[in-house]
Amino acid sequence: MLSFLRSRCLAALALGLSLSLLLAATPAAAQDRAQALLQFEGVPARYQAAYAPGAVARGAKQQLDPADEAIAGGALKALDAASAHAFDAHAALAAVQAAVAAAGQGGAAPSPAVLGAVAHLAKVRADYGAMDDAARADFIKRQQANPPGPARTGLLDRMAVAELREVDFSSELLMSAVVKQLARGNAAQFTSLPEATLEGAIDSLWSRGVTSTRQRNLLTVARELERQLTLVWLSALGDEEIAALAAWRGDAQADGEREALVGSYRAEVKAGDTRAIRAVLRAWPR
Repeated sequence: MLSFLRSRCLAALALGLSLSLLLAATPAAAQDRAQALLQFEGVPARYQAAYAPGAVARGAKQQLDPADEAIAGGALKALDAASAHAFDAHAALAAVQAAVAAAGQGGAAPSPAVLGAVAHLAKVRADYGAMDDAARADFIKRQQANPPGPARTGLLDRMAVAELREVDFSSELLMSAVVKQLARGNAAQFTSLPEATLEGAIDSLWSRGVTSTRQRNLLTVARELERQLTLVWLSALGDEEIAALAAWRGDAQADGEREALVGSYRAEVKAGDTRAIRAVLRAWPR
């Protein structure tokens, strides 16, 4: 009897230890998946390019009509200064990774084949970013010489690059709308608002998003260019790498992770926009 009880206790202890190890491994696997997904989608490089010091003002300037751009110098400088303090890349990317990891709980950690393919894609993307215009044109021409095939186009359809580009485009429109009003001398409609009302006004501007035909057309072009360029990068990967990535992006957690990636990225960008706009308006001469 004593021997039986001892064996039952040892079995229970072993089961408890196994469960604790499994529970400890699950968050680590989710974090590995999240980190790999951020690199796969190019989120760190995207965020730095769009929201690093100087980038926010450049993005807003690109959305201004020539007449507004000609008078927006002071407003763009103010936006540039405010944005340098409003966007924290480390905190934003950590928040996005945490949201993706929460959505990926229960998924297996990426295999060495997946990690290798992600690293290769990241290198292709970085190398392309370092090229001059002539080298980029030559790279695109070489990659487009062979049709991408259904495997690569199917993988592209599982990526969030077009949706992430839409977030960046919406951010540019929001910033350009505020800059335009400041440049035209219409700042009073914002600077006189109480804090809570100002928050609501900014949220309304963000939610309004793409409204004009011109903006919708520009967004369509921006999303499609993002997809086509990503397809060029995917064409530089080998067939085995594409197969590994497709299987990884087709598993049970993939859809939830993708939605969490887009949602959390949008939330971080919108929060940075709000901080920057509030700083600009509160410092703007009344």
